[in-house]
Amino acid sequence: MNWRKLNYVLHRDIGFLCIGLTLLYAVSGVVVNHVSHDFNPSYKIVKVESSVEPIPDGTSPDMDIVSNILDQVGEHGKFKNVAMTSPDNMRIFVEGNTLDVQLSTGAVVQEKVTKRPILFELNYLQLNKPKKSWTIAADIYAVLLGFLAISGLFMIRKKTMKRGIVLTAAGFAIPVFFLIYLL
Repeated sequence: MNWRKLNYVLHRDIGFLCIGLTLLYAVSGVVVNHVSHDFNPSYKIVKVESSVEPIPDGTSPDMDIVSNILDQVGEHGKFKNVAMTSPDNMRIFVEGNTLDVQLSTGAVVQEKVTKRPILFELNYLQLNKPKKSWTIAADIYAVLLGFLAISGLFMIRKKTMKRGIVLTAAGFAIPVFFLIYLL
């Protein structure tokens, strides 16, 4: 097998191997690049306003009061913690939900958080949350992409050489342009 055929076979097979990771990074990369203060790519956050019976002044909030508030709003998630954010405001933390309760009026604002299906997992990998073993996998993927770029250059035929050189130069020029423009 000559080097050209070996290059072609390796380029093709490594290319197939990289399709899944490339699509993962492509979808997650676009989503992460377009994050705004209104959109969290990993979590859906919904605010719900409701009310409960007001707590009389001077009453020291305890677990009975917390349980009563949770029952009144229909929250049955796993209790995590409670904190007084001011003398008249209590914050209750439940798995997937944070409740801010104004004791004197009984006004409740809930912030319910749920994972976005598929996007949560894609962003988890894109942002390298697992660390360690995923870092190694991502590094191997980066090396394979480098191989695909270089081996692709050796696949250019004479009749497409000029176009290949122009497009390769453009691939280098685009990030350089943005670095010069943005810095």
